[in-house]
Amino acid sequence: MARTTFSGPVKSNNGFEGSFIGTLAITSSGNTITTTNTATSGTYQPLVVSTTMSGAGADGGRAKFDMSTNVALGSFSNALKAEVTYGASGRTTGLGSAFVAEMTLSAGTSSGTYAPIEIELNMGTSGSTGTSTSLIYASVNGTAATTFDDNGFIMTLAGLTAGAADAFATPGATFAATATGTALGGANLRALKIKVGSTTYYVLAMPAATYTT
Repeated sequence: MARTTFSGPVKSNNGFEGSFIGTLAITSSGNTITTTNTATSGTYQPLVVSTTMSGAGADGGRAKFDMSTNVALGSFSNALKAEVTYGASGRTTGLGSAFVAEMTLSAGTSSGTYAPIEIELNMGTSGSTGTSTSLIYASVNGTAATTFDDNGFIMTLAGLTAGAADAFATPGATFAATATGTALGGANLRALKIKVGSTTYYVLAMPAATYTT
């Protein structure tokens, strides 16, 4: 392997290896990285960005995708897109997703606020909410969208155990199964604990799709 310093753009037929120092400017209309994996086992990761933060008090540690505009764009605009397409015979035997956010907490996370996904909507001076603005926009598309209507779930929460005052709460310490609650499920009634600002609320969850009022 040879090491050198170039004063201008270069091409290599045998790739590059080592550490990149400086700013990489891509000025063409678009760039594509295409990989193919034929292995039948193991975990395939075509691109890995690994960062170790070793300086106490530093911020960040992330890879950043930044898009800005000062013109009226077309039907969509995004800074980052994750897309998975399953063909006619494609499937995942476990859990398939287009994007995964994973966080591991430890004994050291005794203070601070943590969440695998952080969503920030910044309203600048004289900011407008347009036709419709929300913190989360989810849609079901395609000719078979009604199949999801009949069989899908708006959200799946796994790993929770129901208990009084828990994240998946049972009647008792936090809310009561009153006469009205009995008609809606009684002791089987559940609630999802959420926080709005600094106040905790409980969103009721019915135990069955059929209930009386």
